[in-house]
Amino acid sequence: MKIIAIIPARGGSKGLKMKNVRELRGNPLIVRPIKHALKSNFIDKVYVTTDNETIQKIAIKAGAHCPFLRPSTLAESFTTTEETLKYALNEAEEYFSMRFDLSVFLTATDIYREVSWI
Repeated sequence: MKIIAIIPARGGSKGLKMKNVRELRGNPLIVRPIKHALKSNFIDKVYVTTDNETIQKIAIKAGAHCPFLRPSTLAESFTTTEETLKYALNEAEEYFSMRFDLSVFLTATDIYREVSWI
């Protein structure tokens, strides 16, 4: 079984601008779900979808795949999570040239998640 973790992270935010790069315990917020997915021993690929170059660079440095910036039309306030995840899964399957059996949706803002929950 092939499993991908998809982590969406917009650069914009209604409440707190660039929240995904704000530090929590010494690391940008986006790093936490990446590290959790990598440590889980179940995830084959960790894929971050973002519209922001800063987030992209941080995600790659943390060990995630983030080869493309997603279109701004999929990074608006009213873009649904489902639209974003569908786009990211299709993009990832093309990028990796493989089909995934299961995708796990992780958010950067869930600061209480434990690795064992994945």
